[in-house]
Amino acid sequence: MKSKCFVSAALIVLLCAALFGQTRVAPKITAIRAQLFYDATGTLSEDILSQRDLALWNTIIGEGSAGAPSTSTFVTVEVSGRHLPVGGTKIEITATGNKNRLIQKKVIAVDIYDERTKFFAPFWLHDTGCEPIKISARLIGAGAPPTVVTKRIPFACGE
Repeated sequence: MKSKCFVSAALIVLLCAALFGQTRVAPKITAIRAQLFYDATGTLSEDILSQRDLALWNTIIGEGSAGAPSTSTFVTVEVSGRHLPVGGTKIEITATGNKNRLIQKKVIAVDIYDERTKFFAPFWLHDTGCEPIKISARLIGAGAPPTVVTKRIPFACGE
């Protein structure tokens, strides 16, 4: 009888360790990517923020590094972490133009649970191509670091 009780107690301890022993890893922003949307083909460019010697001059007519006409940009913000409480962390993504004019702001719930360690927040910008854009991303919620990650997309137009 004692051995059955010991085995039962050991199983309960192991089960509790498995359920509560999951290590929480604080969330952090690990990347911001931007891709041009080509309206003539319905395709996306490679990540323009990772290109060296990026020239986004007259992107709306396909000049410079654009490769083809583009008037929309798809931004993805990558968040890494582990075992975050559902609904406890959000990401705020902001796009500003000349003179810090607000173009768009969005708050998205970050869902990282089970075995996943990454979350990708989508952010679609319309009417892009002539005005430089600053993308800022910050995590909000319990345990989120107060860091703001910023990237610039150097759009410009002229003759």
